[in-house]
Amino acid sequence: MSEAFAVHSREGNDRALDRLGIADAAYIYGAAVDVIGANPVGAGEPDPALKEAAELFGQAMHADAKLRLFLAGPSGPSQQLGSGGPGGVAEAVREYFRAYGYIGTQHPVGNVRVSFNTRDTAVGTSLIPCFHWLADGRMLLAPVTYRDVYRREAGVWKIAERDVFAMRFWIAEGYAPNPLDPSMARPA
Repeated sequence: MSEAFAVHSREGNDRALDRLGIADAAYIYGAAVDVIGANPVGAGEPDPALKEAAELFGQAMHADAKLRLFLAGPSGPSQQLGSGGPGGVAEAVREYFRAYGYIGTQHPVGNVRVSFNTRDTAVGTSLIPCFHWLADGRMLLAPVTYRDVYRREAGVWKIAERDVFAMRFWIAEGYAPNPLDPSMARPA
């Protein structure tokens, strides 16, 4: 094996591990959101899920991370999601979910794409088909795109900045298909 090939292969393997570390940060962030979403609480009630979610956010994002929420796509206005860092984001997600009456959520992360700027910085995007169950039985569907800046510190990749873009929202009302009765899968 030539020396040039050996160096290139080693760099390729290192970048593969970097990509896995970055994807892991994206997945942990989604899991943190759903810890809050799966454990609704009223205002003033004890909230053990908030602590668990903040710990997960701490695994996925830097203490000084800044997140912005765009509810009208990339060209619309934005608002900062919380006061920054894992605890601020956890509290902001809790308040947002409480305001909209979510009783359950799923935020599966997919199509994680990464481009490296330096040895220890990268940018990335991921797509999230968000499912939000409402107390009245309806479901809010919202495809979201995350655009991120990642930074590696002490060998760990974490989110340094995240822009959350929601472009469309759908409400599903009372649709409950039964795979054993095909007539239920068709609207009347």
